Amino acid sequence: MPYHIDPDCESALIRLNDALCSFERMSRQKYTLILVPEKTDEKIHMSVDGKPIPQDSDIRPEKMLELAMRERGY
Repeated sequence: MPYHIDPDCESALIRLNDALCSFERMSRQKYTLILVPEKTDEKIHMSVDGKPIPQDSDIRPEKMLELAMRERGY
């Protein structure tokens, strides 16, 4: 199952991850990206440091957000 039901959005997510990964390598900054769709016909998309987290991960999006916020001092 793709991350997004719209192929253009799916491609945009892939490009966004690639761009974030390149920017992070260049700038040494870190990002956490979490996309939680409203409907269950799309996957939750999570990536850390420009690398997508596998869907079989035990980490829930809420926990990922909490960890990212804590790590970054928010």
